[in-house]
Amino acid sequence: MNVEINKDLIKDERGNYYIAVQMEGNELTLVNAFVEASFTPELIYNEEFRNRHKEIEGGFVGKIAMDLLRHDVVMGLKAIDRKLLDLSEVEQQYKVSFIDTIEFFRHPAWNTHKA
Repeated sequence: MNVEINKDLIKDERGNYYIAVQMEGNELTLVNAFVEASFTPELIYNEEFRNRHKEIEGGFVGKIAMDLLRHDVVMGLKAIDRKLLDLSEVEQQYKVSFIDTIEFFRHPAWNTHKA
């Protein structure tokens, strides 16, 4: 099994999704996929964001990140452009660590798209 960084989704037994953000040898670092989707340059709150997402006025901003994650899950289920892997199987091949959900996680593209 080969895990592709910043692409493949890994699901645990409780229905949580993760994405690998770093691999060093046999060590794999995962972050919650919803958290990762929440910190993409598309979701930087600025005038462009407000204009692009007028339809969510009065709604939940988290819906956008959840829609991004839902898209990735569907693509993983269909094995289009990414894989959807089971955490227990990944842990048989890799030493897995997690970035705590409450830590500020910066998407790699963050530095190129500052608000």
